[in-house]
Amino acid sequence: MNIRERALAVYRGEEPDRIPWLIYDVLCPRGSMARRLRNKGLGLKVSASVLREETPHVHVETRTLGSVVHRTFHTPIGDLAAKERIGLREGAGGSWTIEHPVKSLSDFEVAEFIVEDTIYLPDYDPFVEAERNLGDDGIVFVWAGRSPLQQMQIELMGYRTFAIALWRHRREFERLLRVLERKMAERYQVIAESPAEIVNGTDNINSEIVSPKLFEKYVAPFHNTQARLLHKKGKILEDHMDGRLKHLKDLISKMDLDVVEAFTPPPMGDLPLVEARSAWKGKVISLNFPESVFLEGSEAVGKRALEVLEEAAPGDNFMVTITEDIPSDYRWAGLSAITDVLQRKGVYPLSNSPMNM
Repeated sequence: MNIRERALAVYRGEEPDRIPWLIYDVLCPRGSMARRLRNKGLGLKVSASVLREETPHVHVETRTLGSVVHRTFHTPIGDLAAKERIGLREGAGGSWTIEHPVKSLSDFEVAEFIVEDTIYLPDYDPFVEAERNLGDDGIVFVWAGRSPLQQMQIELMGYRTFAIALWRHRREFERLLRVLERKMAERYQVIAESPAEIVNGTDNINSEIVSPKLFEKYVAPFHNTQARLLHKKGKILEDHMDGRLKHLKDLISKMDLDVVEAFTPPPMGDLPLVEARSAWKGKVISLNFPESVFLEGSEAVGKRALEVLEEAAPGDNFMVTITEDIPSDYRWAGLSAITDVLQRKGVYPLSNSPMNM
């Protein structure tokens, strides 16, 4: 099998020849080291769009002052303003929101207008071109956009304003959330008709931010609805769940979700892989190798990679990925260590006996 076939076999519930090993395209700078590791089995996971957005009655004014991008959303019923810090050091993410557009109850109506004004138009060419360029070196997927609850938390309000709105302004909170749900249904309908087979829910699920109560009431039902739509079209839904999941484990097991993507085991996550595999039978676990281990050196990375394979045995419905930022000083030594372990020990089915370096 080539890299693409191997990854798709796991996504489709089939048996691969080896455990797939992928990294987000943007986390793998091109050069001699990337070439060397890709020749040894490291594949790319590339995102590409299948639609474009238009807001005919919203004008976005953008100004950049130093390292801060100021955006003002002008609408017929009022304006919203946001600020984003750019130029962050490598490994800290591309940017960081320092002022969210929704700051008070008076901003809710304008936010609703912007959401309602958004039109989603099919535009499949970028996805088709990405697949053509990547070939057999990995897989291409589409970011669907965050679930409505996470849009409110991360994109529109930030956690403090979100918490205040949830408890003090429940009626307005629910109204905005329902508007987001209706609009996301339109977005998913366009995605369902697209050439993309793998669709990512784009969340950042962490039980410290999304409690079991919130998850059960808002997140799980939303993804279940979209999963049923996508399954009718033969598509696969994964969601980016890169945080602490122990308290959400049982709720996730009941979802129609196909893939728990970016699952991060200890020492960064709080749910052991063995426990997750036991709870999520029938679901694919796309494991994100915990980036904190990179700071301990290549020997520690290799040891942890062996442990991951032992815990994953026999390796069905399982792949290893890199989905989070890695400190640049530790990138290539750590990726080399994981690649070497998977090259030597990653043949499917995996052994249940302890593995040695």
